[in-house]
Amino acid sequence: MRQKPLQQSPHYSQSLGASRLLPAVAAVFFLNACTNNAYEGRADSQSYAAIQMKSPLVPGMTDQIFIDDEDVAVLDDFATNQESYDFLALEANSEVGARIIGLGSALDLAFQHNDDYQAQKERLYIEALSLTLDRYQFTPIFDGRGGAAYQWDYRDQFVNDMQALTGMAEATSALPSESINAQTGLGARYLLRSGGEIALNLTNNFTRFLTGDVSEARNSALIGSFTQPLLRGAGSAVAAETLMQAERDLLYQLRSFTRFRKQFAVNIASQYYSVLLNREAVINNFAGLNANNLQLERERAFQAEGLRTLLQVGRLEQSSLQLDLRWTASITRYKRSLDNFKLLLGLTANDNIVLDPTEMTLISETGMMSPELSRDEAVELALRTRLDLYTQLDLVQDAARKIRVAANALRPGVDLTIAVSVPDSGDSNLGELDFEDAVYGAGLDFDLGLDRRIERNNYRRALINYESARRAYLLASDNVKLDVIDAWRRMTEARKSFEINQTSVQINERRVEEAELRAELGLGDVQDTVDSQNDLTAARTELTRSIVNHNIAKLEFWRDVGLLFVRDDGSLEEGVTGETQ
Repeated sequence: MRQKPLQQSPHYSQSLGASRLLPAVAAVFFLNACTNNAYEGRADSQSYAAIQMKSPLVPGMTDQIFIDDEDVAVLDDFATNQESYDFLALEANSEVGARIIGLGSALDLAFQHNDDYQAQKERLYIEALSLTLDRYQFTPIFDGRGGAAYQWDYRDQFVNDMQALTGMAEATSALPSESINAQTGLGARYLLRSGGEIALNLTNNFTRFLTGDVSEARNSALIGSFTQPLLRGAGSAVAAETLMQAERDLLYQLRSFTRFRKQFAVNIASQYYSVLLNREAVINNFAGLNANNLQLERERAFQAEGLRTLLQVGRLEQSSLQLDLRWTASITRYKRSLDNFKLLLGLTANDNIVLDPTEMTLISETGMMSPELSRDEAVELALRTRLDLYTQLDLVQDAARKIRVAANALRPGVDLTIAVSVPDSGDSNLGELDFEDAVYGAGLDFDLGLDRRIERNNYRRALINYESARRAYLLASDNVKLDVIDAWRRMTEARKSFEINQTSVQINERRVEEAELRAELGLGDVQDTVDSQNDLTAARTELTRSIVNHNIAKLEFWRDVGLLFVRDDGSLEEGVTGETQ
């Protein structure tokens, strides 16, 4: 029996083609994975360069702008607290072994690990990243494309299968019809700031037949064009408006970031002193409770001798219970504020820290001196230095510029176009061009602007936006003035409060001394003893509060005047703009 000729299955051809494509596809994905890091590096390089180029325009701008996530904070280098404080009661042991964090260290930790601060750096980076794209649009942009398609068919296979099935005739092997179609293209585009565009494109197409005699069909073309608007869309003021706005937006974001750093640093310092103030309240309440209990013991001794009634002693016992409750509540308030402050620094809930109490001593020693500026001088200075106010003024200029752009869009469209097309030379060399047969052309494209409803609305919107921006600037100016005046008043209030509470402490110390002396002689009044001790505890706490409030108000005053400098490590310097950075 004669064997039938071996036939090539079309499925076999498809699987063979797939097996050839798989390595190519894998290579593409591998190349993409290898270049991801390179793309990221180039994006970072260009974005950081854009930020650094504009940073000198913003006084006080930091060099610490990198957005890489910081590692978890390590506190091993900080000193350790070894003391156990009785005034913390059951919480006393919780601070043994805690790391002591000074104000400067707290600011440094917050600038490295706080999530909000990291988000601000990311927002700045994204603005710079957007600018790199707008700048790229006005550079020569190249494009390269290519493709190939493998085609085959078995148009006689069905007939052969039917013949083999019916036995009508011996099936013959079907010869496939195969071809490869390929094309490549190289192009370049250059957008001019005048609104024009230069485009160049080189294409190659060829087809190769694989059955029968080998033959090949090829054609190539080079096409170049230049287009320049003459009315609508003409001029750099219109064509480069997007780039202009992107450049200014990055500057605005730099100012906003610098302003945020000042606000953030003041907030950290304020929270730091607030935690210490809560700690001082615990100490004062504990001292008041102990003094009351001492009085209670004395009064109970007098009661045993019949010199005090149960009613008189009961007043001290009730006062002791209230003071104990107040002391316990102050401990809870202190520890809660400390825990919240840890999260504000970017630490974890498990980190054990304690704030340096000597920081409270330092601000107490500096006294209640206010800045040597009159209120009017401070307001005038703020109007010249506040970065956010500069931005509001620039937004007015942006709105005025957009009116001109919107007005340009209402003009008729007249575009000058010059084009050249160079065909294939017709020989067998792929990519050969015949410049002698090049076709040149020039023309004008007109758009009479009969439909300008969208452009009309945009123009009217631009006029309204200008008025809105102008009002926003005036309102921002008034808010700056009020910020400075309010900070000035709060400093005055805190200074007055300090003087009053300082006197109050002295008065109540004398009252307590007299009450104790009279109590020892058996002549004292229990209610006077309770009131004098409670008033002394409250006066001491309020005295500390007035010192903290004055220091915070002074920091906010310098911030609102625009003369608070935040160094790269987060440390603060008052009365400077940061221009000497």
